[in-house]
Amino acid sequence: MNNKKKLIGILSSLVAIAIAFSGIAYAEKKGLKTTNGNDLGNNELKSITLETWDNTEWEVFTDKDSELPDNYGKKPYKKDLAPSTQSMRQVKLLNGYPRDVKYIDLSKDKEKAKVLAVKFHFTFPGNNEVTIRPPRTADFIINRPRMFINDNAFSNTEAQKAPEKRDINNVNIQPIYGVELPGVTKSMSVWVLGRGIDYILEGWFEDYKGDTHVIKFGSVNFVGWRPMTAVIPANIPQFVEAYPATKSLVFKQFKLRSTPKTGGDITYLFFDELKILADTFDVHFDGANLDFDPEDCSNKQRVEEVEAKAKGIKPVKDCGNSGGAKSAPAAEKK
Repeated sequence: MNNKKKLIGILSSLVAIAIAFSGIAYAEKKGLKTTNGNDLGNNELKSITLETWDNTEWEVFTDKDSELPDNYGKKPYKKDLAPSTQSMRQVKLLNGYPRDVKYIDLSKDKEKAKVLAVKFHFTFPGNNEVTIRPPRTADFIINRPRMFINDNAFSNTEAQKAPEKRDINNVNIQPIYGVELPGVTKSMSVWVLGRGIDYILEGWFEDYKGDTHVIKFGSVNFVGWRPMTAVIPANIPQFVEAYPATKSLVFKQFKLRSTPKTGGDITYLFFDELKILADTFDVHFDGANLDFDPEDCSNKQRVEEVEAKAKGIKPVKDCGNSGGAKSAPAAEKK
């Protein structure tokens, strides 16, 4: 009997050692190889608030609207669009907050605490859809570096007539609308006040390659305030082996979809406290402050810049003194 216990103990120890070595191997694979050894990827988890809706009203529209806006602001969104024969929708900011959110500091700005209030109604049951997204304003434009050269810089008429006018600093930049998420995002949460109408809440995310990922938060078929969470799957790319290693996601929009059980009642929903849990760790090595140009500096400091924007503070520029980051592109000089 004692021998059996000893054997079980030895086997348990071997399994523990194997798991430890596999963890080290994973860390070695995730880390960046430098001349000073591998800078391993350690977890630096932070809870970051992205939106409180205290000041910014987001756009809300349905798939049954008589006029639908596009994704790029060329076909503008109309807040006060008249109801169609199939749907109506309204949105506004209202005073309030979830009482169960203990981390909200109401000692100073209790009167300024607001929530995003949404009202919509469909004439017919079936496949109905509501979109809730950031407004198409300059505050939500994100210039995303792409792995490919943007052919818009070469194929437009002006560039074809005058190739010398091509902007070399923007050949791989793609502007999109959304909220950039600092670090490697593990999960996203939002507080929702429901009134017992069965719609499925989705979050749409775009990775650094330009691919869209739809992740479900779940059904809003409940009454009262409730935090809803979406876990970001590990197969969504947010990390590469090259430096800078972090390739942040962009949150594009919420979608609400009806189900076969969804009734025909007028729907009221309220949103507050959009947060993420993210790993903001990045590698450090000798020479990291050497910048080729402002784009290089910005790409390296993207995590710090996005995190500062989420906190409403100015990012600390820590670019090198090589002179590369001082040569601003033509667009920035203006």
